Amino acid sequence: MNPFTLLDKLDPNAVRVVGILLILVGFSFGYKFLLASVKGRMKYWSGFLPFTIMSPFILHTPTTSKRTLVRETEGLWIHLLMAPIFLICMALCIGAGADLAGLPGTAAVNWVLSGGKGTEEIVFDRHTGYKFPILARAYPVIEKMMNSKMKVGEKDKLYTDDPGTLGDAMRDGR
Repeated sequence: MNPFTLLDKLDPNAVRVVGILLILVGFSFGYKFLLASVKGRMKYWSGFLPFTIMSPFILHTPTTSKRTLVRETEGLWIHLLMAPIFLICMALCIGAGADLAGLPGTAAVNWVLSGGKGTEEIVFDRHTGYKFPILARAYPVIEKMMNSKMKVGEKDKLYTDDPGTLGDAMRDGR
């Protein structure tokens, strides 16, 4: 059963409320993105492991108690990994929420992703969900980059098969 078919059974005003709630969750992901990208900090729940893994995406309210299982961590991996993930979640939630609320959300996200060209990078349909044509167009380029070999010229080569001596290496600039 597709979860998007449930939206067809709801009243149009209820669908708008769901859209507004998705927009608010998107703004929460935007705040998480700012914390992750600027400060390198995020909150997680330090309990049962499957919930710990999913907790950065579920925790959206501040903690008020000192005796809680919600912890805060920071590190470079948050800048590099979690910040882009939060950015993608923000764009998808705001885009889908705006579409459900009757605004051109996915069109705005596509305009930003295409640099103003207006091509369809992400498609959201309230009956089928998301489709990502951008991944199909990017696949050949990514595959070519992953399968290419690095070319190293002779004078750029740092190590040779003949190790020589330390004096040879210093004289040759190796």
